[in-house]
Amino acid sequence: MEKSFASSLQFLVTYTVSKSIDNASATDDSISWLGGGLNGNTLSVQDPYNLRAERAVSTFDIPQVLQFSYVYALPIGRGKRFGSNMHPVLNGFIGGWQLNGIWRFAKGRPVILALDSPNPIPTFGQRPSLTGPLQVNHSSEQGMVTNYFANACESTPCPNGGASVVLQPDAFTFGNAPRTITNIRQPGHKSADMSLFKEFPMSRIRENMRMEFRFEAFNVFNHPNFGPADTAFGDGSFGAITFLATPAREVQLGLKLYF
Repeated sequence: MEKSFASSLQFLVTYTVSKSIDNASATDDSISWLGGGLNGNTLSVQDPYNLRAERAVSTFDIPQVLQFSYVYALPIGRGKRFGSNMHPVLNGFIGGWQLNGIWRFAKGRPVILALDSPNPIPTFGQRPSLTGPLQVNHSSEQGMVTNYFANACESTPCPNGGASVVLQPDAFTFGNAPRTITNIRQPGHKSADMSLFKEFPMSRIRENMRMEFRFEAFNVFNHPNFGPADTAFGDGSFGAITFLATPAREVQLGLKLYF
């Protein structure tokens, strides 16, 4: 949905629902070097004689994205709806302001289980085995960061007291986990970037000449967007989130001269 600039407002709202399926794919951060991340398991094939078993949702699949961008010229100041005859000095402080923003909300990517030390099967890959569906640990934000999975862990019993549904398969056997898991996903993404512009007319010096002051803030609400949990079973930090996918709030100021 789009509204062209009129009555001081312009905006664009987009909502995307999608699904990508393939039998081999890599995310933008899992190519090392074209062998895939997670110790090469992103692009490895578990059974070269059964490529149909590789069919799954793509590793980069993001099923839903909502984005809203807007430009709103505040109707205050000389020639505007409010204060059209405002004194030039006062107009220099409160007139000519413009508010801009881009808000984005997206679901997370699929979970890709791997083995830190897969049993050697020449020319074959190996995935973990699952005895039940994975669940996200919603006990608390801190609990989710330290152990993203509520029912999967490397020690027995798990912190929640139950048994892990993720197991190391026997030597020289295939695990039953699919290439990607979608009943739960990695953390999603929420961000809001906003800016405030102020124009200072300088037409007395030159026609259409103006100075623009910019105050821009990225991730303005300082919302933490967590990176993916460690999904390499057996590496000692399985299930832990160790980094943020986006930086903390960043603010910058700028001046731009139009002449």
